[in-house]
Amino acid sequence: MVRFARAMGIFEFAIGLVIVCMVVFQLWLTVRVFRSNMFERRQKWLQAQLIWLIPIIGAGLVYSVLQEEGAADRRPPPHLRS
Repeated sequence: MVRFARAMGIFEFAIGLVIVCMVVFQLWLTVRVFRSNMFERRQKWLQAQLIWLIPIIGAGLVYSVLQEEGAADRRPPPHLRS
């Protein structure tokens, strides 16, 4: 019985850690959305709602869109491409 209580403590700690990591990721992603130059103000608010109302799927979608923006920023301008 003591081992079960100890295991539940570890399980609860792990779940809490996962939740904290998700919230930190969502906060970071929300800040990144609002700092982005890619979207208009209304789009930024809609994406923030998507991040927080549908945490895993919405955050994943917004993150993938922002990754595309980052890749576009790293590419050379058209006049410098060969």
